[in-house]
Amino acid sequence: MNDYVKIFKKNEEINNYDEMIKGALECLDKFGKYFEKEDLQGMDSCFHFPHYILSGNEVICWNEGGKLPLTFFTDLKKLGFKRTVVTCREVITVAENKVHFKYCYYRESKDGKVMSQHDNIWIVTLKDGKWGIQIRSY
Repeated sequence: MNDYVKIFKKNEEINNYDEMIKGALECLDKFGKYFEKEDLQGMDSCFHFPHYILSGNEVICWNEGGKLPLTFFTDLKKLGFKRTVVTCREVITVAENKVHFKYCYYRESKDGKVMSQHDNIWIVTLKDGKWGIQIRSY
């Protein structure tokens, strides 16, 4: 890449810091509501594509929606899944058109036990006037 200046550019001063955080949080709220409704298309509408997932040290790229199987929620329920509880949405940093979050949650089983716990980094970006989840690191 010859255009390394774009990669290493200095962050601009953020004048609308609170508005950016508010917009990014609204996107996360929307995603959570679609998840609760088991609405895969709604969840996809909260992503920007390409959408990147860093799972361990593997990078997964979704170029479009529809990557989760239609049986996603049925499969979770077969494992005993009841609900997801978000425990942390801490702003790490705000830069031009993006907000980085520490995003933590756990999956609870039907009997009230913690099935899995997740401490992640999610990056929400503003593109063409729309906030969307761009990168998730697990």
